[in-house]
Amino acid sequence: MKRIHFIAFNIMAAIFIITAVLGINGCHKNKSQTDYNILVIHSFDSLYTWGKEIKEGINDAFSHHNLSVKIRHFYLNCEMLNARQEIDTLSRLLDEYTYDPPHMILIEDDQATFSLITSNHPITHIVPIIFSGVSYLNCDILTGYNNITGFECKRDFIACYKLAKHIIPNITRINILTDSTVLGQSSRKEFLKQWQTVSQTEKEKIKIKFIPYREMKTFRVLYPFYNASKGDIFILPKWDFIISQFSNISAQPFFTVCNEGIGENITGGILGGIFTLPYQQGFDGANLAAQILKGEKTITNVPLQYHKDRPVFDWPQIKRLNISKSQLPENSFIYNIPIYEKYKTEFIIIILTAFILLFFLIFLYLLEKKKKKRIQIRLHNKQELLEQALQVGNFHTWSYDLITRKLTFDKHFFQSTGLPLTENYKINRISLIRRIHPDDRRNVYNTLLSSIYGKDAKVVVQFRISLNSPDEYEWRETHFSLSPYISYSNAQIYGLCSSIEHIKQREMELIVARDLAAKAELRQSFVANISHEIRIPLNAIIGFTNLLSDENAFTPNERQSFIKTINRNCNILLKLINDILELSKLEANTISLVSEPCNMEQILELVYSQHKMRIPESIQFSIETPHKQTIIKSDSIRLTQLLSNILDNAIKFTQEGNITIGYSIDHNQYLTLFVKDSGIGISEEEQNLIFDRFYKCNEFTQGPGLGLSICAAIAQLFEANISVESKPGKGSCFSIHIPIRKDDQISFGEDREIKPLFPTNADHNTENNENQSQETTLLIAEDIESNFLLLKTIIGNRCRILWAKNGKEAIELYRNNSVDLILLDIKMPEMNGIEALKEIRKLSADIPIIMQTAYAFDSDKDIAIEAGCTGFITKPINPVVLKQTISNYISGIIW
Repeated sequence: MKRIHFIAFNIMAAIFIITAVLGINGCHKNKSQTDYNILVIHSFDSLYTWGKEIKEGINDAFSHHNLSVKIRHFYLNCEMLNARQEIDTLSRLLDEYTYDPPHMILIEDDQATFSLITSNHPITHIVPIIFSGVSYLNCDILTGYNNITGFECKRDFIACYKLAKHIIPNITRINILTDSTVLGQSSRKEFLKQWQTVSQTEKEKIKIKFIPYREMKTFRVLYPFYNASKGDIFILPKWDFIISQFSNISAQPFFTVCNEGIGENITGGILGGIFTLPYQQGFDGANLAAQILKGEKTITNVPLQYHKDRPVFDWPQIKRLNISKSQLPENSFIYNIPIYEKYKTEFIIIILTAFILLFFLIFLYLLEKKKKKRIQIRLHNKQELLEQALQVGNFHTWSYDLITRKLTFDKHFFQSTGLPLTENYKINRISLIRRIHPDDRRNVYNTLLSSIYGKDAKVVVQFRISLNSPDEYEWRETHFSLSPYISYSNAQIYGLCSSIEHIKQREMELIVARDLAAKAELRQSFVANISHEIRIPLNAIIGFTNLLSDENAFTPNERQSFIKTINRNCNILLKLINDILELSKLEANTISLVSEPCNMEQILELVYSQHKMRIPESIQFSIETPHKQTIIKSDSIRLTQLLSNILDNAIKFTQEGNITIGYSIDHNQYLTLFVKDSGIGISEEEQNLIFDRFYKCNEFTQGPGLGLSICAAIAQLFEANISVESKPGKGSCFSIHIPIRKDDQISFGEDREIKPLFPTNADHNTENNENQSQETTLLIAEDIESNFLLLKTIIGNRCRILWAKNGKEAIELYRNNSVDLILLDIKMPEMNGIEALKEIRKLSADIPIIMQTAYAFDSDKDIAIEAGCTGFITKPINPVVLKQTISNYISGIIW
């Protein structure tokens, strides 16, 4: 016996191992399956329900073969197109697959099949094609193709006639609806050909009439339908959407030999016919496609086949024409039949079964109720309070009744808290909850529920409660659990409560001390970093300025080198100040994005031109953009700032090689800005730290380490994702993925012009330029004399200069002089620049007014633009920028 058990055990173990191996192989096989791209082309619009049935058949066929496929359905909507338009539409569709053809093309019905094959597109010669539901196949168009096969519908007019005769025995005339289309003429010939097989007696007894409904006028086309005699039937060789208008006014039935125009929720007016169901049509084509994709069949060896036909009817038409269900053939398929009619027998069985079950359940309920009354046990919970021990530990016992929703405390609780003593030491739950701090009520309530529903056996919760004064809260801690119970009516919660006010006060003192220490450390670190970064460029500026005071100690080339060094360190100092201001605005949340049309090529060209002179000759600096210009609604200033900050970082750490800036549009969903360099790279550990403030990979590199942290903050405004890919010694690639909202318009073009923020000289009336006086006059409104002298020195004697020390003087000088351009400071005594700008605009709408300011906020520029300025420059004044700005509005000045 033991030997038999041993053998049986070994056999079971072997079976288990084999099953496991086969299962693993099966899993690997499934994982190795390829996703096949399938293109399905439908002849009609997607609104018709038979298209949905075709889709179901296709999906079921591929699922049956366990094939992983990606299906794209294209609806030709042939009813709205002529033959040429159908071919053009399909050609454009196939052009999309020039570089990535689908694995298989499935075509549904005649129109799409004929138009696709006759398009002679190159794709049609290389991709396997299977058509389905084709009734009038022209085999000549298949000449030269060895990659096409499919299924035909028989369009059996005689079978359709016999089906009609089965329902309506006394047929005297068959009306065939035709038109002048290729399919219409083909169907006419096919009917006449099949009618020749009918006996001579029936030919003599039944008349044949062809109705060219599309060539007939309105009244004449309605007449044969409205006045059809009792022995008339109508047969549709093909579907036409206007036929439903005729069939619904006729008292005689309409039959069809095609599967269009009849289906779920379709009021096509067709009684029925013998044809292939749309589901079967889709399944047959997809089933053959799956066999070919799996290698079970080769398309060159598969002959043309016929779909299976069956009688099909429409229930609303059956009821309209008063036809009994018993008159239909046994294997008939009926669309739109009500559930109660379709499953009448099943409904009767279900109702009877439900009644039997109901009576049985009532009997069981009464039996169980009687049994419970006999065996009910009364249970009593007794409280045992260790009152003396609890008083020593400052603990209070309490219990909560889930039925009465009242809490019972010990006597010591009322004595220690000063609360008025209540009857039986009970407190209403609501009155106690109102004493709990509003911020803690939800936590206490949820904790209580978790104990009631058994999620936590023992629970601890801390909360604040006002016991003596409504405005004074005291911290308490309670431990409780739900006692075991037989019925809910006996359930109670028992717990202990104690005061932890002294513990919480100590915790708060420690938290305050910790926060003060952290703030002090952060402030000290900030001051130390900023002080260091300010002193470095300031040291160079002061040192080389002192050296320049001795005119004879250095050669002109050395003096020019000192000036360049001073300018470079001034720019470093200015950038540091701008970064600190930008950081303060981001922390104060005072920056908001502006949505305006942005030409991405212009933004990249601007960043490129601003940084090109700073790039050493050993580095190749380039721009990488898509083939077409892109215009998107966004904030151009912030996009420029993002690119500039990251590019500054790349320049610092790249000695040779290349630096590339660019952008891309990902599926019209993301705008991706990127900066790639071949610099020293960043380790994986430091990649998580570089976006922190003041963090520098190399402590000896000049700069405060704020640029990337500012980029990260601006990226958050865009709801963007900023990332870096880098390896030490192999360079870095910073990418910013900005989501494109639906209301952000994207357009592409070869050369799309964007209106500049400020108009230039070309935007002004040429007549004003022609009437300019021989001597150009500039009005400079500047209250600081040193700033005026700087502007005057830069401009030189190329123009006549008028000096106004405040806004009122600027208005008066403009009234009394012929002025060609105004440089207007914003902050001035008596009347500021914005007020002066508004007054001057009342006198002239054309005079160019350039605002200059030392403010660093975008809101200043917005206010100036709204007041009517034509240009804007920021202090410290860059001579090159000033000269270019003046030249934009005054032509003829030679600098």
